[in-house]
Amino acid sequence: MARVVILTGSPHYDGASQKLADNFEKGIKEAGNDVYRYDAGLQGESQPHFLQLEHAPGMEVGIPDNDLVEKGVIPKLLDADIVVLVSSLYYFGLNAQLKTVIDRFYDYNHELKDKKMIFMMAGYGTQEDMDAVKLHMHKLSDYMRWAMIDEIYADDSWNDQKLAKFAQKAYKLGKSIK
Repeated sequence: MARVVILTGSPHYDGASQKLADNFEKGIKEAGNDVYRYDAGLQGESQPHFLQLEHAPGMEVGIPDNDLVEKGVIPKLLDADIVVLVSSLYYFGLNAQLKTVIDRFYDYNHELKDKKMIFMMAGYGTQEDMDAVKLHMHKLSDYMRWAMIDEIYADDSWNDQKLAKFAQKAYKLGKSIK
């Protein structure tokens, strides 16, 4: 049984990247894994995931007591075997909601090393439009010392039939993780 953390960034309920995440989560749960999911894009003002913690001398940043990333997400990440990042394509990059959670990893880089990673993205663009994100994800996995298990880049996600095939691939990927 693997401990899996799924982090999504889309602010759209039932959007294309959400469908990838939902299908992956269904498969990975069916395979008997322990799953924690945080949908950064769907958090309201009561869960300010965008705050950056600084532990440098002279830096004072007020973090509210209900900071879900620090109190919920980070502990789950530290305990995880596999980190799954799911984003929609925004201007040839990750969406800001997911990126702000990733930025919060910084204080834990050494504790987060040696995990496995899966990345999934959906967008209205082409595979070529996603090339910058592919490079970014490979650099991130190298930097974090995470082994990339697999990637799914669901291009032309406006096409329901094509998106359904990518969603099925996400489900099968989840189902294959033991």
